[in-house]
Amino acid sequence: MAAATSRGGVEQGNDFLGFTAFSKSGEKNTPKRKRMNRNKKKNWKKHIDVKDVEEFMDDVRLQERTVGGLLAERPNENLFFVDTKKNKKGRKLKKRTRPLKIDLILQPDSKVPPPKDILSHQVPNAKKLKRKREREEKLETKGILPRTDRLLLAQQDKPSSTHKDEPNNNPTRGFYDLWAEKNPLDSAFEGKEQWYLEQTKKGRVKRPERLNKKPSVLPAVEVAAPGASYNPSYESHQDLLLKAHEVEVKKLKEEKKLERQLKCSTRDKAPTEETRLRELCEGLVEESEEEDNGPGAKDEEQKATSLPRRERKTERQRKKEKEAKVLRTRQEAEKTERLRRQGLFQLKSIQTSLKSRQDELLRRKKLREQKRKAKALQPKRLGRLKTKPSTSYRSSGPFTSVKSGCSTRHSPWTGVALFLKKAGKFF
Repeated sequence: MAAATSRGGVEQGNDFLGFTAFSKSGEKNTPKRKRMNRNKKKNWKKHIDVKDVEEFMDDVRLQERTVGGLLAERPNENLFFVDTKKNKKGRKLKKRTRPLKIDLILQPDSKVPPPKDILSHQVPNAKKLKRKREREEKLETKGILPRTDRLLLAQQDKPSSTHKDEPNNNPTRGFYDLWAEKNPLDSAFEGKEQWYLEQTKKGRVKRPERLNKKPSVLPAVEVAAPGASYNPSYESHQDLLLKAHEVEVKKLKEEKKLERQLKCSTRDKAPTEETRLRELCEGLVEESEEEDNGPGAKDEEQKATSLPRRERKTERQRKKEKEAKVLRTRQEAEKTERLRRQGLFQLKSIQTSLKSRQDELLRRKKLREQKRKAKALQPKRLGRLKTKPSTSYRSSGPFTSVKSGCSTRHSPWTGVALFLKKAGKFF
């Protein structure tokens, strides 16, 4: 094809080589011909436009991904349908709603059907239920009913008695012995199974085992010694006095021991005014440094500042040290081997030492057990101070009560006077 131009020339179309009518006229911005070797295989894809092939392959992949295959290969029944509905006159056609693209993507496009869910058709414990059903049928032929049916029949035969609890605010209610063997409140629970009472929470709660254990071995109330009464016997009173005397003697021994440890052994070592003043002024007065500035101080400073020179060892000394090191390691290895061989003949001594060790561990275990039992017999600590047992006793004659080191005197007629005053016969 040729067409007339404004300059009177002829405009020719582009051929496959890219030549135009003005290719040799010297115009600018015209593409130049690329020179290449087409006889080599590496230049086939490099300088050839394959865009149309790629677009075709993308279109094929899109059809396979969205539709599940090529549209050209599908039959007409899957692509078209015959519209047999008749539209009424004067009625507008409804706009057809197309599904969203995201919904189409989420729809399954695989041609493989999903596997069947076998578990949805299975009955749990089917074999167990089948065996149970067979066993019940076998017992039914023998005339034996299952337990549930027997319980239902027993409940039907039992006369219906509705028991209502009596309110506690009824003044006309009957009384009963609290410590009797039979409690009328338990009459509603008679003839019922324990499991039924536990599940319905009608039965009484079982007492926990921890409440049956005593928290301490000691008695709840500490009983005073018989010698601490107002009119004790002579023997019990003397026993209580002896215990109190032992406590006071122990306290005196501890005080004397402390005084003996703090007391100076001789008079020469006793502190004087001069030693006390020196101890008080310790670190406050700086001593003169005239003695340190003597001629001997400079020599000491030079010795301290001068670094010790390291003497270089000769080849002979290194060789001797190496031989001594090898000899030492060999002797140590021989010694360990000798001791290992001698250990075979020391089995009796080893067994004796093991037995003594076991006896010592057993003795310590018994001692710990005794301490634990002794600690259980003592009262527990309620604060940071330990509880001390108080000893109280009374001497003969005028009533003198001593408790924890405190003594108070009472007249022998004090109790009689108080008694008569209360009786109204005070004189």
